[in-house]
Amino acid sequence: MKKFELNRSEWLLALTSFYCVISVMMNLLCMKPLSFGTSFIWMDGGLLISWISFLLSNVITEVYGKRTAIVAAGIAAVVSFIVSLIGLLEVYLPTLPEYSDQATHFAHVFSNGPRTIISSSIAFFIGNLINVEIIHGFRKKAVAQGKDNNAKFTFRAIFSTIIGQFVDNGLFQTLAFAPVGFTLYEMRWVDIGTAVVSSTIIETLMESFFVLLVTIPLTRYLQKKV
Repeated sequence: MKKFELNRSEWLLALTSFYCVISVMMNLLCMKPLSFGTSFIWMDGGLLISWISFLLSNVITEVYGKRTAIVAAGIAAVVSFIVSLIGLLEVYLPTLPEYSDQATHFAHVFSNGPRTIISSSIAFFIGNLINVEIIHGFRKKAVAQGKDNNAKFTFRAIFSTIIGQFVDNGLFQTLAFAPVGFTLYEMRWVDIGTAVVSSTIIETLMESFFVLLVTIPLTRYLQKKV
């Protein structure tokens, strides 16, 4: 019996699908604020998985190229935007009286307003776009010099994540929660700053841990696929 294995195109479909799932879940998990018993470290629940989107972006860029990675990020952003809009619509649809408690809890999770939905989609795409541009630029330079190796791959994966995550977090927190009087729920600038810095540091540390365990092995494996 022939062993079943995914080819490169099928792997791209799988990675892009996972990319979309992560982008949707980030919007849901961000509805729960996280803290570690201190006002200095504050972030939303999307932190648990947001770093995975950059890991996937790095793999796709290395294996399939810059254009494909940008398309994948765009697809994920659009899917996340559509799901958020559908969830918001569901909040305002009528429900049976006996399920009012369930509807209330549902609203707490899916009550992202238009400002938050739009901000999330914009920040996600631009952050991942910058990540792709950086890792592609460093890889192109390393290949041209004939010095592309795991050490350089690790550096560009981590460096691109630092910048991409910072931009993603900064744009989202500012566009969604800046105290400018657009919406009812807004945050102080000091809270926005602590959320951006804390999230970026922790997300970068989490992805850095998995670069050698997942990113590089998966990338090298896919580069050998036909």
